[in-house]
Amino acid sequence: MTDPGPIPPFLDRRPLVGTYTMLSCFENICQYQAYRRYVVRDIKFVPTPASEYGNEVHTAFEHRIGGGKPLPEKMQQWEPLAQPFDGRGAQVELKIGLTKDGVPCGYFDNNVVRWRVKVDTLVLNPDKTFAYLCDWKTGNSKYEDPFELAIGAMHVHALYPSLQKIAGQYAWLRDNRLGQSHDLTDTNATWQKASAILGKMEAAKASGEWPKRQSPLCAHCDVLDCENNKRPQSH
Repeated sequence: MTDPGPIPPFLDRRPLVGTYTMLSCFENICQYQAYRRYVVRDIKFVPTPASEYGNEVHTAFEHRIGGGKPLPEKMQQWEPLAQPFDGRGAQVELKIGLTKDGVPCGYFDNNVVRWRVKVDTLVLNPDKTFAYLCDWKTGNSKYEDPFELAIGAMHVHALYPSLQKIAGQYAWLRDNRLGQSHDLTDTNATWQKASAILGKMEAAKASGEWPKRQSPLCAHCDVLDCENNKRPQSH
């Protein structure tokens, strides 16, 4: 069977499903790249050594914190970051879906899911009034974007409405340190911000206008047929 190719925009009625990576791509990187990745969906993800290493590290922490399996020998320097979660009932690689109204639903429930997140590590206090999120990062710690943590908190709060306080941190593994502690309690503000970006994407989808943005990131973009692409081509 031949691949029918992407759905023509005027026939594509699939709703957008909000994720941090999609919102960030549209808002901070390039609207046209977001269109190709998340609307047309014709840009295939190609694993890189960095992404494969990131997956390996996340799996190691999932097994260490969620199952008590020791970290691999080459990751033992991060044991002090994992040890505080022992005995606290931490949830790992928690997948949460929300409906358009912010009601929890199945992560893969394509009929109703409109928001998705995967929380690396979540700890709740016994009466579920406080939550702490930790996101394991293998990349550069030069710039922290707490919006990613806030999106996670938004989903967690929907799942546990009794929460009164939510905090979160990035764990920058390259530097072997925790980042700044962020207050993520105002999930209503996060919902408003995320919904506004998703609304702009829905408007762009309706109009068919997805402006291209030139930036140094064009040298790393997978949209190879864009005239602004500066990524070295292999022959």
